[in-house]
Amino acid sequence: MFSTKKTLVAASVATLFAGSAMAMSGNSDSNSASGEKIDGKYAANYEQIIRDADGKYLDAKVIEAILGKDATYGRDGLESKLDPANPYSFEVDDSIDGGNHGNAQCKIPAAFVEVHDSAKANYYNDSDFEARGFGTPIAESALEKWNIVVDGDGKGLPDPSVGMTVEEGAKVYVQYCGMCHGEFGEGAKGYLPLAVEENLVTSSFFDPAPMKTVGNYWPYAVTFFDYIRRTMPFWTPNAPFIGDAGYMGITGYIMQANYIPVDAEGTELEDDTFYNSEILMKQNKFMKNQGNFFCDHRPVIHNTRCMENCADEQVGDGKGDIHNYRQARRLPDGTPQYNVPQRMHEDPPGVGHAGM
Repeated sequence: MFSTKKTLVAASVATLFAGSAMAMSGNSDSNSASGEKIDGKYAANYEQIIRDADGKYLDAKVIEAILGKDATYGRDGLESKLDPANPYSFEVDDSIDGGNHGNAQCKIPAAFVEVHDSAKANYYNDSDFEARGFGTPIAESALEKWNIVVDGDGKGLPDPSVGMTVEEGAKVYVQYCGMCHGEFGEGAKGYLPLAVEENLVTSSFFDPAPMKTVGNYWPYAVTFFDYIRRTMPFWTPNAPFIGDAGYMGITGYIMQANYIPVDAEGTELEDDTFYNSEILMKQNKFMKNQGNFFCDHRPVIHNTRCMENCADEQVGDGKGDIHNYRQARRLPDGTPQYNVPQRMHEDPPGVGHAGM
């Protein structure tokens, strides 16, 4: 993982959050002249560079053309991406995460070529525009319910007067969430837990994969509130009978269950704490895994699948023995990883998804 304290700790998988993926440092339309640079460093005509490469904005040559060699590779490349002016910047404003913690919401150039151009050309053409000729325009009245975007800086959150105590939020959680995620977030009926006391770092590749939950993995409290309101309960998301106050209360209860503090002294939520957008934004700065995300700019490489006469290193145990291999979803003793049978519909009736 890349730490903004300039220490390489360990390798990690890059995480992209689509909700803020289009955030940019600088205006792509006003910086389009060839040869000009953003703050004297990065190609201002990055949009055209991406178009010329058929939209392959993560191609190594494209990144090098936009950032320059020094700002693309190695330690210098990683450090350069802490510059908010960098089109591939890791960093966000301090008001979001409380300092140089890196950015889970990777910024990417706004030039998604066809999508970008189509959206720009048809932004006000709702009456007759049909995306790729399919479907019909949706009515504005039908969209109002889903005008609920919350930005990383808190824009779009409910007014601070909207909320409830953590104890009240616990009751809403138990009523609408506990049946799947457990009354205390421990997980139930084949669904993943929301709160576990488990470290994400393992000592061996053969150890079972650590369970990722809100407390040890989720980078921003803001995006957690946005996610559960937008998607939960799965049978009726953004439910009016829960409302913004209820979703805020649910968020507060899960934050309490994961021991997320509200200040640098480690003060935790009390049952009678009125949980609202102001408390959520305070906790946003103290999410435990926040600084351990980074953008992975390695080009995507699709290797050709070998079906016959394969090299030994591609077969079985890596030595050519097709009968000696270990399934990734099983532990060294052959038993399944946590929850795998339930989630793969291999569980017996009455347990997990298949038995609901």
